[in-house]
Amino acid sequence: MTVSARIGEIWRYREVILNFVAQDLKVRYRRSYLGFFWSLLNPLLQMVVLSLVFSLIFRMENISLYLLAGLVPWSFFAASLDGCAMSIVAAEGMIRRQYFPKLVFPLSTVLQNLVTFVLSLLVLLGALGWVIGFRPSAALLILPVSFLCLFCVALGLGAVAAVVTVYFRDMRHLIGVFLTVLFYLTPIIYPLEIKRAAPPAAAAASPGRPAAIDSEPAAEYYRQPAVEGPIPHQYRFYFKLNPLYSLIELFHRPIYDNMLPTASELSAALAFAAVSLGVGLAVFWRCEDSLVFAL
Repeated sequence: MTVSARIGEIWRYREVILNFVAQDLKVRYRRSYLGFFWSLLNPLLQMVVLSLVFSLIFRMENISLYLLAGLVPWSFFAASLDGCAMSIVAAEGMIRRQYFPKLVFPLSTVLQNLVTFVLSLLVLLGALGWVIGFRPSAALLILPVSFLCLFCVALGLGAVAAVVTVYFRDMRHLIGVFLTVLFYLTPIIYPLEIKRAAPPAAAAASPGRPAAIDSEPAAEYYRQPAVEGPIPHQYRFYFKLNPLYSLIELFHRPIYDNMLPTASELSAALAFAAVSLGVGLAVFWRCEDSLVFAL
């Protein structure tokens, strides 16, 4: 079957996919008094705790906003990859009873997490934005591209994880370990470069470092040692080789820095998204017909 035929088949099952997404969302919050609030609680608590800890380590402006802009996309990616890994195995009974394009199951998992992710980010920024230093800007117009890139990566890697888990059930546990390691290797809870808080008015009034400052707050500001950041300059290049770095920067730049991603970050994210989706779907479709015999 050609790629266009497979895509057309998925499109014909779009109602089934939407029903799966709606059903999963209903089941997740069934008999829950707080409902959707539970999706906000995890990144919110992480942001609060990490802000309290890292504000003592990094002299960084609006660190809570930086953490929020990274933690919510990461939560979507991690939940999607973990959910996709078991999506085919969990649907074994349904697959044996009735024909479905197998991609329906990882795709509905990623879409369900995407809905939660987008709503969580919008609600948290809307509710806490002015408290943690968020200021809307024209750079936010890039966010649909950011969402699309992260969605493609999650679906591509999730499709491969779904196939591998059918044959090797221990893969789900290995994915958990992999995600933990990747979380700390990606600048999500720590910055590569520190954005130091603005100087006091007395210091800001003079260009450069003044020869003499009468204001004690301004003098204290200039007595502070320069903050390099947690990652020394000579190692930052290796952190930027991490493909997820460019993806997370697609959210850090417009939300935290009020600027568009750099050309290299955007091109790297687009390339990684295209390769992940292409390779992931190719692997999935190659193994799709034999999956039922391995369940």
